[in-house]
Amino acid sequence: MGQAIIGGLIASGVPRRSVTGIESSPETRAAVSKKHGIRTTAQLADGLRQANVVLLAVKPQQLREVTEALADLIKPSQLVVSIAAGITLDWLEERLGRRPLMRVMPNLPATAGAGFSAIAASPQATARQRSVARALFSAVGETVEVPESQLDAITAVSGSGPAYVFFLIRAWQAAASELGLSPKVAEQAVRKTLEGSLALLAQEPGTSPDEWIRRVASKGGTTEAALAVLEREAVEKRFIAALAAAAARSKELTCQS
Repeated sequence: MGQAIIGGLIASGVPRRSVTGIESSPETRAAVSKKHGIRTTAQLADGLRQANVVLLAVKPQQLREVTEALADLIKPSQLVVSIAAGITLDWLEERLGRRPLMRVMPNLPATAGAGFSAIAASPQATARQRSVARALFSAVGETVEVPESQLDAITAVSGSGPAYVFFLIRAWQAAASELGLSPKVAEQAVRKTLEGSLALLAQEPGTSPDEWIRRVASKGGTTEAALAVLEREAVEKRFIAALAAAAARSKELTCQS
């Protein structure tokens, strides 16, 4: 995810000289430098010296060690942004002190420049710093700012969301194969139908899903027959329950961090 953000920033016009990657692995440093054309270093003090924003793109289990190393090096004016799932602003403040802090929940499509990221800021973060953070993550998709209390819901909806789409694609292609289509045609039909439907949503952003369903489903037709089965099997209710379970698990993991 860190590399996706670097790539997005550079693609959006941020000068390479203003981005520094801090990484302990020589192999990863070399790969990042070669791929993105940025300066890299293994030394925290060196990498932080001129930074306005410090992005912690590490796994949650690595964050304790990283924050211990950072605590005496971070300047009060530097904005610290964490994308580690389950790590709260209070947790970060306990280890880094009262300073500008942000939690961000991005999702996998950010690696393709089409992500959705939610930002929650500490009270110490200024309006300018919040604006900078939004611009940072807008380089890899769309960004919203929410209260930290909503990040568990964001995790369930957009953080885990791509898996729901891939689950649907898998079931959709399996159904196509059951109806006699070859795997190649099944994949093509499902993918292009999904892409086309998303294109329609983008074309008419104010149109509700119910209206789109109405446009496709004629009275007594094939679509209505399919929707009747989904309604009978309470698919929508079960999907809502699935997201509630994801949000609850996110809250549990946050409490355990």
